[in-house]
Amino acid sequence: MMADTRSSGFTIKGWHVLVVMVAFFGIIFAVNAFFITTALNTFPGEETRRSYVQGLEYNRVIEAREAQAELGWTASANLTPERALIEVLDGEGNPVTGLRLVGTLQHPADMSQDRQLVFAEIRDGVYAAGTDSLPDGRWTLAARAEGDTPFELETQLWHR
Repeated sequence: MMADTRSSGFTIKGWHVLVVMVAFFGIIFAVNAFFITTALNTFPGEETRRSYVQGLEYNRVIEAREAQAELGWTASANLTPERALIEVLDGEGNPVTGLRLVGTLQHPADMSQDRQLVFAEIRDGVYAAGTDSLPDGRWTLAARAEGDTPFELETQLWHR
């Protein structure tokens, strides 16, 4: 038997290899650029704005927490379908009235869903802020009293 030695007419040359290599790595770089851009747009890697400055001011945070502990106040929070609620009681269990509370409702994975809250006193010691169309899941409620009252609250809540 004799082997067929006919050629198909196509020969791989150096420029063919170059085009394939450039196309291959071009696709890899394009996909990586897409993934990096998407990752940075959905979560920039910075959970707290100006975290360096906040670290420098941490001694003031410690002093404020000590002043709050001296008050002996306790607070509880809850989420309903329409609003966030905070109840503040003094050391003897009496409602604390007249606070001006502001805060944020923070989503743990998506900062774009964070919401600023302004609370209004709906009855003695109970403060409420609207939470329109809040998606289900875990949320971090951070609230503080405006003015000279050293009161802050941060708690994890579930919305169903």
